Amino acid sequence: MNKIKSINRPPIIIGLAIVFLIGMSYIPEGITIFGVEIKKVDILEDLRNNSAEEKLEENKNEQDSLRSLNNENRNANLASVSLNASLDVSESIGSFIDNELAKYVNAKRHKTPTFKNHPLEGNLEQLKYFFEALGKSKTSQVRVAHFGDSALEGDLVTAYLRNKFQQRYGGKGVGFLPITSEDISFRETTKIRFSDDWTTASITGGNPEDVPVGIAGKVFINSAGSWVKYETVPKFRAIRNFDVAKIFYNNAKNSSTIKYSLNGSAEKSLQLIGGSRIKEFVIERKNSTSLKLDFPSEKTAYFYGVSLESKTGVYIDNFPLRGNSGIDLMKIPENNLQEFDSLMNYKLVILEFGLNILRGRKTNFSKYEKDMVDVINEFKMLFPRTSFLLIGVHDKCIKRKKDFITDPAIKKLVNTQKRIAVKTNSAFWNLFEAMGGENSMADWVNANPPLAYSDYIHFNTLGTKEEAEMLFKTIMDAKN
Repeated sequence: MNKIKSINRPPIIIGLAIVFLIGMSYIPEGITIFGVEIKKVDILEDLRNNSAEEKLEENKNEQDSLRSLNNENRNANLASVSLNASLDVSESIGSFIDNELAKYVNAKRHKTPTFKNHPLEGNLEQLKYFFEALGKSKTSQVRVAHFGDSALEGDLVTAYLRNKFQQRYGGKGVGFLPITSEDISFRETTKIRFSDDWTTASITGGNPEDVPVGIAGKVFINSAGSWVKYETVPKFRAIRNFDVAKIFYNNAKNSSTIKYSLNGSAEKSLQLIGGSRIKEFVIERKNSTSLKLDFPSEKTAYFYGVSLESKTGVYIDNFPLRGNSGIDLMKIPENNLQEFDSLMNYKLVILEFGLNILRGRKTNFSKYEKDMVDVINEFKMLFPRTSFLLIGVHDKCIKRKKDFITDPAIKKLVNTQKRIAVKTNSAFWNLFEAMGGENSMADWVNANPPLAYSDYIHFNTLGTKEEAEMLFKTIMDAKN
């Protein structure tokens, strides 16, 4: 019996010692007993730091990570003192760890990304078409086409870039808009509403009847009674109203008409012109804030979109192609591209693709390189007095053990895109380096406030704003 008691005694003593030392962690600084200053002892310091750092890096969702980490630390420490510690003491320890870990995790995640002033590369001389046009923006329009993948949906990136140029060079209106769109729930630069009876064909979502798509890669066909309405929003001063609305279409039926209304006024009828060439119908009214179109008869024409603008300043048209690498731009009929350019007179084409070419462990981008060279060369032939700028892919991180590191394929893809720019005599902007280079996406995710989503792939709205501002500065540096 005595032997059993002596065997149990060491764990009990150890448990009491741990409780005593943890209790010492709560003693305030400067306490003295019998003239002797009691020093604060914190035996949990190393435990807290190591656990917090590991869990922070292992879990993309920081809130879930913190909750999980707190529970694990609380359980581990309660187990250590469970022999004789009371429930009150256990709860105090858990509360203390909760508070300390929260401070630690917040401090660790609030990193400031390192942006680099990375200049444009490649053929900068051909940017003269755009730069010369900017000098005439007070008397004429300067048009930019911004093509990209889903990163541009909702007018992201484009909206902030447009605003920077309009602040400096003028312009009033958001520019080109589709008839229907999948991004209306998060588009912050125009409120778009439409009936649900439109038929849409596109280069990305299918075109079984081979209907000729427009410059945005889409075409819209109305039913009897279809409608669409556009309303401006106050996000930026330059897009709060517009003076000119344009409607783009072709293949109109003979004597077909549609109805329109500006600012909620009485409807007016307009007669469309037949023929296979792209046409525009122009409506002018100063300081308009809304446009509504009604289509009384079915299949009136092939419609491509509208543009809300004024007669001078800069307009950057947003052309997102969800899930696309850019190669499908070849599916847009050459004559439609030329006819749109004859109406728009584009001075700069920006191509921002790349992430959708990354599949699994693929690192051979030779076919992509060849195809994109063909795409750009064709566009340059169709837009002969237009500048071209290729934006390289941004960083994308994958998890390796405890860390998030740059996907090894990213650097190879960036180098591929550099070669594409050289082969097509285009300008090139290395977004990967500009945002901070290797592993920079992790810093964007952990910034305060965050600049990217915790998938370590996509920028959030603030991140797209940072990209646009960096790009604007870089273009202006090249101009000057």
